[in-house]
Amino acid sequence: MAGITSSVGLVTGIPIEDTVTQLMQVAGRPRDLLVARTNALKEEQTAVNALSTRVLGFQFAVNKFKSASLYNSRSATSSNKDKLTASIPAGTTPAVGKIQVRPVRTASSQQLISQRFESLGDAFGSGSFSLRIGGFVDHGVSLDSLNGGAGVQRGKIKITDRSGETATIDLSFARTVDDVLDAINSNGAVSVTATVAGDSIKLVDGSGGSGNLAVAEVSGGKTAAGLGLAGLSVAADEATGADVYRLYGKQTLSSLNDGNGVELTGAGVTDFNVTLSDGTQLAIDLGDAVSLQDVTSAINAAGGTKLSAAIAADGNRLELTDLTTGSTTFAVADAVTGSVASELGIAGTGSGGTLAGARLVSGLGGTLLSQLGGSAGLGTLGALSITDRSGGADVVDLSSAETLADVVNLINASSAEVTASYNQARNGIVVNDASGGTGNLVIANGDANNSADALGIAVDDAVASTDSGSLQKQTLSRGTTLASLNNGKGVDLGDIRLTDSAGRSSTANLDATGQEAETVGDVIDAINALAIGVEARINDTGDGILITDTAGGSGTLSAKDSSGDVAKSLGLTRASTTVQINSVATQVIDGSATHTLDLTDLSASADSVLLSSLNAGSGVILSDVKIVTASGQQIALDFNGADSGVATIGDVIDVVNQRAAESGAALTARLNDAGTGIYLEDATTGSGTLTVTDVNGTLANDLKLTGTAATNSQGKQYVDGAGLFAEVGGADAGLAALAARINDLDAGVTASTIFDGVGYRLSLTVDSAGDANEVLVDALGTDFEFSEIAKAQDALLLYGDGGLPGAGVLVSSADNTFENSVGGLNLTVVAPSDTAVEVNVTSADTPLVTAVQDMVDAYNSLRSDLGELTSFDAETNSTGLLFGTREALIVDQRLSRALTDRYFGLGDLQTLEQLGLSVGDDGKLELNKTKLQNAFAKDPEGVQEFLNNPERGFVAKLTPTIDGLVDADSGAFGHRFDALQSTIDANELRIEQFTESLDRQQNRLYLQFTQLESIISQLQANQSALANLQPISPLTSTKR
Repeated sequence: MAGITSSVGLVTGIPIEDTVTQLMQVAGRPRDLLVARTNALKEEQTAVNALSTRVLGFQFAVNKFKSASLYNSRSATSSNKDKLTASIPAGTTPAVGKIQVRPVRTASSQQLISQRFESLGDAFGSGSFSLRIGGFVDHGVSLDSLNGGAGVQRGKIKITDRSGETATIDLSFARTVDDVLDAINSNGAVSVTATVAGDSIKLVDGSGGSGNLAVAEVSGGKTAAGLGLAGLSVAADEATGADVYRLYGKQTLSSLNDGNGVELTGAGVTDFNVTLSDGTQLAIDLGDAVSLQDVTSAINAAGGTKLSAAIAADGNRLELTDLTTGSTTFAVADAVTGSVASELGIAGTGSGGTLAGARLVSGLGGTLLSQLGGSAGLGTLGALSITDRSGGADVVDLSSAETLADVVNLINASSAEVTASYNQARNGIVVNDASGGTGNLVIANGDANNSADALGIAVDDAVASTDSGSLQKQTLSRGTTLASLNNGKGVDLGDIRLTDSAGRSSTANLDATGQEAETVGDVIDAINALAIGVEARINDTGDGILITDTAGGSGTLSAKDSSGDVAKSLGLTRASTTVQINSVATQVIDGSATHTLDLTDLSASADSVLLSSLNAGSGVILSDVKIVTASGQQIALDFNGADSGVATIGDVIDVVNQRAAESGAALTARLNDAGTGIYLEDATTGSGTLTVTDVNGTLANDLKLTGTAATNSQGKQYVDGAGLFAEVGGADAGLAALAARINDLDAGVTASTIFDGVGYRLSLTVDSAGDANEVLVDALGTDFEFSEIAKAQDALLLYGDGGLPGAGVLVSSADNTFENSVGGLNLTVVAPSDTAVEVNVTSADTPLVTAVQDMVDAYNSLRSDLGELTSFDAETNSTGLLFGTREALIVDQRLSRALTDRYFGLGDLQTLEQLGLSVGDDGKLELNKTKLQNAFAKDPEGVQEFLNNPERGFVAKLTPTIDGLVDADSGAFGHRFDALQSTIDANELRIEQFTESLDRQQNRLYLQFTQLESIISQLQANQSALANLQPISPLTSTKR
């Protein structure tokens, strides 16, 4: 063929290519028939795969009936959605039935209002103004903690005063001792006042009558008994009930020490050491103790026959007994690490073989002295010298006091005519002169314990009273659990990244698997373990963590959440401040919960213009800013991180100047001459241009500092943010300015000014509702006085029959939502109701109906494909790809039979038809949804049994049928596919052999034609040669 250059022979003119093609077509017919047959087999194989896929889809739909959630799905409806809404928590299956719940009240936020001011610009004196959530010294305990944790049966009590007047006090919804006292004191019918007296309730009669002061139960209830007032009837003006608040075995360690808890050192580590009289040394490991019972059990196990521990007889402390004899001092001391013995109140020495610990609970309402004075405590109290204004003097011994209430009672019991009580802010005490004299009120230290100073009541002046101010009740300790933060919502564990002033950064991992932080102490230890210049501890006021920079660098101390929100929750993401520590300027981050404003700082200076007042009141969003001087020096301002504590224009200016100094850049920031913006002046030399740019926000632009730099008369480049705010007037120093400053504190309180028709008042509203979100306002030394116009209250639900004394369970929520609590439901209180609301939990049929419809759709798709694949067209005499095949017949027969069979042994339901499923004339399934819903409503368990009985149910019987079709190893489709593939493989081998043979035959034909051409060409050449032969004349000679 190599010599062929034309499809036609050049010599013979024979059409060689056409001739060879025709000859090969004849020779290739057997191969073409085999190729056609093989392609048909491949199409059949594709059809088998398609049908198998449909069957698998049907099986997938059927397998949904195995899910228990189809049958256990629930819906909840409320009989009065205007009062209460109900829903089912995701992934739960509450019991079907009806429950009765009464929405008692909705949650509310506390609101305070000040006295009236004539105008918004009125001055209101000097002093400081502080806000914090919690920290009160007089909070009553929960009624659930009374009577050894058994609580109080809620109901009503009847009080009769000495004049014979009676009042029925409804305590059905009381949750705390404060609720009980408020209900009694506001009754309006009897002249009786209730107060707390240690672990009891005290009633004081003011009627002036001569009868008995008495308390009785109502309708057979036990409420008075639970309060220690049952059977009380005395012919006296005062009556104290029984002791109802005592420590008990199951009491958690976290509830001790006024909720500051006890921090254990962990299992396998000694918590404290005990020395017994016989010289025995015991190392006590409390392990992972959670309750007081755990503590006493661990001590008793370690002590064996030599040491015993129990709750003391007064129910307020632990008591250890040395069972040995000898001359060694019986003592308990903290271990090298931790302060467990001190926190349990048992550190010290015993007497007579007994060591009585310190009080661990403050009583029904009050504060332990050990929890005052911030993290350092008040120290040991001693003698207090008191002289009233009439000259009456006494020395009060406070050494026996264990609670602040004890201090108040001891002062009130003195011969000096003074009265002590909790102060107005409820964060300390106030001592009032009651003598009527005009001399100096003198309260002084009576010994070296300096008790007057410690209590903040030292005075020698012609005043009627002395107020301690804040006694700094500790509200955060190393033992505080992270789960208790954010009002009990806990924190999102993650990592905290800290940077010291030397620029070194490191991350505290608080969520490492198996080592997750659980307490504030864990967070402190994780920070202190970092190899950078930072130290963490509880701050001096006992209401936050203090991080101190020890690097002494020129950078900025900062803390950020790399993940989670622990740093934010503990107030550690705020900007660092500089304080003097041992006469050294040191950066600290104080996560204190107390926010304080100096009222003398609310001047009319532009420095005090609030960032929140800019841009027509829209404020600015703090972000990072970069300044580049003419000399190329860069100044980084981290306003959404280390420098985030700014609230005023003056704060911004201070940060810029501080960071410029740290960078060694000769740039200064100040107010411009017009007093309407920030002025930046660059004293550096260089060929560059002073620029201010935003890094990740718009703060620089919002402060009007991104404009082109100009040069002033001194030849220095400057940027002037003129027009940022108007020139400041005097009114900016008044009530409105204070409200704005409060709002910038981010203290969880919103301040506003209101006009009451006569004058202006400052209104404070706590941002979050609930009992725990009560704001403590300390305005001591200022002209402010506040009244409460709305209480901080949890929402309440009564679960059960509230018509019987003590019946029902009272449940609380800070935000009106009760998640997965009552009956396993999510309930939301919309409004209070005088009657119960019925919540009906029923089986929801939507998931089941959807699953059945999915099965119907899957089967009908299968039927459609099967009909197409097995079709026969008489007119064209054509068939579907699987017409007449065994596999198609098996699918039709077996699945049809499974859907129409009767299933025995499953109760009343035996066929799919009873569930609303029927087979139409075209072989497809039809679903009657109403019939299915009715069957499920009537017998949900029966429907589940029919569909999903593991042995005889619909799924169990259908599964082997489907597996017989689609199983990879034994299914009919698999076998058919393999058989087809085997035939296809054999055919393709034969086709390949045919092709090779035909190729050889074709090559031979072309060769033969080539040779023919060559031969003919040669013959023609020979013939031409012969034709050109000329006769040769014979040679002759001539003789002469």
